[in-house]
Amino acid sequence: MKNALLTWVLFFVLSSLQAQNYSLYSNEQIILDSKHLQETITVNLHLPETQPYSAPSTSYPITVIFDSQHERTYPLIISSIDLLTSETQMPESIILGIPFNFQNRRYFTSSQKKINDTLSGIERMELFLFEELLPMIKTQYKGNDYLTLVGHSRTGFLVNYLAFQRPNQVNNAISLSGFFDDKPLTIDTFSGLLTDGSKFPHRFNYYFTAGTTLEESTYLTEMKSLDSLLKTRSIPDHIKIDLQETPNANHISNYWVSLPSILMDAFSPYNSILDRWFHEEGKAENAKQPIQEFKLDLAKAGAEVGLGLNPSVTHIFSLASQFAGDQDYKTAMDFFEMGLDFYPDYLDFHIELISYAQEIGDQEKLARYKAELMEKTQGSTRLSEAEKEEIYKYLNGDRD
Repeated sequence: MKNALLTWVLFFVLSSLQAQNYSLYSNEQIILDSKHLQETITVNLHLPETQPYSAPSTSYPITVIFDSQHERTYPLIISSIDLLTSETQMPESIILGIPFNFQNRRYFTSSQKKINDTLSGIERMELFLFEELLPMIKTQYKGNDYLTLVGHSRTGFLVNYLAFQRPNQVNNAISLSGFFDDKPLTIDTFSGLLTDGSKFPHRFNYYFTAGTTLEESTYLTEMKSLDSLLKTRSIPDHIKIDLQETPNANHISNYWVSLPSILMDAFSPYNSILDRWFHEEGKAENAKQPIQEFKLDLAKAGAEVGLGLNPSVTHIFSLASQFAGDQDYKTAMDFFEMGLDFYPDYLDFHIELISYAQEIGDQEKLARYKAELMEKTQGSTRLSEAEKEEIYKYLNGDRD
């Protein structure tokens, strides 16, 4: 980028909308008075970097992480997702953290009922998620129907229960140090679910891990029992079951240690795109129609994952930089133009397009890109007046 000061201004604007402790995700909370939980709940909300700048047609998969009350493990998990996203190991997602407390954790993850109540706690949690929280996230924050559930110990059982109850609505079920033999589930009914392809209209991934330490022995036994049952049954092609031991992990460590590698596996078709472009197939050097080939790769990865995938900012900058480095500025501009189709208000794209239009001397495009940046700057409710002034100076040719 030509103008260091403006780069800093835009980076600061993008970053200031997010929490300081994560680079690509916000760190917010939403407070809900839940009809189904019959109490007020504060949910952690982490929106991806591009969400505020995205087109109406751009949507994001949703990841629900239970036990966000853990002050040490939960930030590690979000930091891991932050890193995986920045390295295109997984697509940008809307992340929801569901907290529990000492009084309600067992109730909301079991068949316990309160006096004179017709619903159990776990049924109420299910209704809260699927009838209150997720519809609101889809409506207000551009979430889509692709759902990943992550739980540990008792909430690992909750993940198993929700996958059993809502197999047509769950894409990735991740149960870490979880279990199966608890009402209303049994290990037989759950293994029956995992081998019944008719229950899942889409690709479904089930992951279960347990540590090898003594305190993990109960969960390891559960996992091995499930593994033994599954070996006697046929597993449909569109269902993936991954049961793994985590060497030396204790109960808490197994939670955050297991998750990154699971997410990389679940989204492996997506995270292999840049590897092919720069290494395995060398597409960045040999592509005849780069934009079309990239879109085909993205669509193919999406079909394998079961999700309509968006290109990441890393995809766009990496590939544009490669072609610009070879002085193929037209292709570099094409990548940024494609980025604007998904994230029309991501101002860094406009700055790059202005830079390349100047490089090739295309006055028509230069005027258009500058006019678009001016319009978006004037209409922005996120930029301060001082930040807008910096952009105006840049557009007027004042480059101190």
